[in-house]
Amino acid sequence: MSHTEAQALANVRGYASAGRVRFSKHAWLRMYERNATEMDVLHALGTAQSCRAAPEERWRVEGKDRDGDDLTVVVVLENGVLVVTLF
Repeated sequence: MSHTEAQALANVRGYASAGRVRFSKHAWLRMYERNATEMDVLHALGTAQSCRAAPEERWRVEGKDRDGDDLTVVVVLENGVLVVTLF
C-alpha cells in the first residue's frame, strides 16, 4: 500500500469513527439490493483493511460488514466520506 493509500485509509477510518459519512442515492439503492445496513457500511469503513485509488478521485475501500462478510465500498473523500456505491 502506498503512502497516499495509507493516508486515505486512515482518513476513511477516522471519518467513519466520527460519524462523518454520507450516502448517495445510488448507495442507498445498492444497500437495499444487497441487504446491507448503514451500520454494516460504517463497520466496514471503520475497520477497513485496504484502500486503493479508483477513477474520478474515488477510493475503493475493502472491509467486512458486521456479520464478517466482505464489503467493498467506493467513496469520495470530501470533508468526510461520501459513499458512492458498494458491492
